[in-house]
Amino acid sequence: PLKAIHILWVNLITDSLPGLALGVDSGDPNCMNVPPRDPKESLFAHGGIFITVFYGFVVSCLTLGSFLWSPIRALLAEGQAVTLSAIRAVLENPDMLNHAQTYAFTVLGISQLFHAVGMRNVKRSIFRMNHLENRTMILAFVVGFMLQIAVTEIHFLTEVFGTVELALSEWGILTLVAMIPLVMHEILV
Repeated sequence: PLKAIHILWVNLITDSLPGLALGVDSGDPNCMNVPPRDPKESLFAHGGIFITVFYGFVVSCLTLGSFLWSPIRALLAEGQAVTLSAIRAVLENPDMLNHAQTYAFTVLGISQLFHAVGMRNVKRSIFRMNHLENRTMILAFVVGFMLQIAVTEIHFLTEVFGTVELALSEWGILTLVAMIPLVMHEILV
């Protein structure tokens, strides 16, 4: 579903910018009311393994679903049965493959930006966070989003990344899909 350059790009925009922004976050003001954690305790204690596996599963399902959306839509438009072999046959068309990869690439990158916003505090709703306290996160989100748009909309970058230009309606749908990790954060809090 993704090219090597897509994976490197997603790591660049989702690990560096939001990671730095999370690093300068002021943190939870009530942290001094919680007893200190045991130094021998795993990083994955207190639900850490669940959070890691759950959000990894959600983002990977969204990415794979976005990749499959184009070929499935093409099959349905032609009145053909949606089977694995039919999907594989549709993806043999390089244009369809690039379109499907662009969808997956876009959803993966943007969903991780939305996920980083929710991970500012895993126990608090985003509506109870003061986002202006961490303007760096806002900047990281906006810059990351704009960079993701650039690699699908600026012609010479589409050549480098092997992406296709997306319509505004596609951007709207892909952005809504990419927001699902943040919605899941709100449900779990």
